[in-house]
Amino acid sequence: MYWLIRPGAAQYWRRIRQVQTLGTGRVETSYIGVPPIDRTSGPYLHWRVPLGPGRYLTDANRLREALVRAVVAELGVEEGDDR
Repeated sequence: MYWLIRPGAAQYWRRIRQVQTLGTGRVETSYIGVPPIDRTSGPYLHWRVPLGPGRYLTDANRLREALVRAVVAELGVEEGDDR
């Protein structure tokens, strides 16, 4: 899964186990595939939440909180824990 957040929003996030942020390095360039706007079901690349006014970018702070909670619930580890 990919979430689109504003550029630079994850730059100073502490490491979250099993989560990879793209484009956070100084010289790193990342590309992701983007499906057509009207493709909202699989099995191929599709939008889980269709784009629309006010729904282009995910709130980075809320996303980070949700990812940390999910990792702790699933793996029982805190962020930055490299077990």
